[in-house]
Amino acid sequence: MARSKQYQQSKKWERACLDTRRSLGSRKKRLAKFRISSGLKVLDLGCGDGLNTNILFEQTRNIVGVDISGDLIKIARMKNPRVKFYIGTAEKIPLRANQFDVVLVDSVFHHILDYKKAVGEIKRVLISGGVLCFIEPDNSLIRRFIDYLCTLKVSKYMPILNKRRITYLEEKDLMEHWLGTKNEFLNVLKKYNFRKIFLNNDFLSIIGKYKVKK
Repeated sequence: MARSKQYQQSKKWERACLDTRRSLGSRKKRLAKFRISSGLKVLDLGCGDGLNTNILFEQTRNIVGVDISGDLIKIARMKNPRVKFYIGTAEKIPLRANQFDVVLVDSVFHHILDYKKAVGEIKRVLISGGVLCFIEPDNSLIRRFIDYLCTLKVSKYMPILNKRRITYLEEKDLMEHWLGTKNEFLNVLKKYNFRKIFLNNDFLSIIGKYKVKK
């Protein structure tokens, strides 16, 4: 969630994001699939305004959030002052090595062009045997159809697509890059000694849990 050449988001994109993907029931259901136990130390990488952070805080009080957007970090800190939040990127996490049991990455990898740097940083901050949990877009026919609708001018007049249209059009190039190189990302995980626990499809997304061996 950023405003750089790579991450390619604007304040308008951030505002639209805050109005979409807000279903607590759906998010809780997805996060529950990772079975993150209480007591584990968790990094919410790309935490945005802290929605996932707050959900996981109910399970484990030992959680830290990192996001590239200073504006969203301010919102996250106001929502949960008991959590420590830092400004940083997936390619340069501003935290020391070997301290997290879990790194959660929700809708961040599809903003990244160089998977190696991000995966290497995630491995650095994880303990041996720690896990990477991620949720990212899937290259499904349903997603392709919805994305196509978002490119049509009429979508701006459709309440169900209006906000999603804004977010999709701003990240369209990055989304196409991700959907075309998803297998490359999975191969990078293997090269960095991440081993699959599960990798499932969930309507519009893939949900993965990988364990790292150092």
